[in-house]
Amino acid sequence: MRFPELKKAKFIKRLNRFVGLVSLEDKVHSAYIRNTGRLRELLSEGNEVYVAKRESGKHPFEIVLARMGQNLVCIDSHITPKLYAEYVNLPLSFEPRFDNKRFDLLVEGRPVEVKSVNLVEGETALFPDAPTKRGKEHIEKLIELSKEGYKPLVVFVVQREDARVFSPNWRVDPEFSKALLDYFQLGLEIRAYKCTVSLEEIKLKEEIPVEVLP
Repeated sequence: MRFPELKKAKFIKRLNRFVGLVSLEDKVHSAYIRNTGRLRELLSEGNEVYVAKRESGKHPFEIVLARMGQNLVCIDSHITPKLYAEYVNLPLSFEPRFDNKRFDLLVEGRPVEVKSVNLVEGETALFPDAPTKRGKEHIEKLIELSKEGYKPLVVFVVQREDARVFSPNWRVDPEFSKALLDYFQLGLEIRAYKCTVSLEEIKLKEEIPVEVLP
């Protein structure tokens, strides 16, 4: 997936879950954040970020990438279903609804939930970085659907290159992690991938192992 033209900026502070302030060309601008995670290690004061110009809305820019050491990290959590769809290149539809829950994809009849992962500690990618009741409910619904004959799939897309393994974040959200463990112990499928990220594009690079147990 290609990015629009990006400009280098410095992050100043986060005003709320969806808006931060950045310094660009000696001026301060508000910037949209398409991610509800904490992102504390990425959106820290003075950190290098890359922003795209927005054509509409009250915030002139959107933060797309953040620098983490030698790595670029994409923080746009909304693009991960599209990244996975590009990678598998199979017949699919977006946002299928099952009762009161909407999932990211329906791939050859399989409900697929795709999670954006931005946090890496050591070489372990972790999700979530903040408690997610919605995420837990999605896993529980996939378990329910499996008992109706569906073959669900949970995909974690690590939007950076420096992870070797994925694990649920037991320390931050034990309830989501326990739900994922229950899902796994039923023999249901979990996959994780890391990405290559540059200033021009992001794409899934390769699958990495999943370690569900705490």
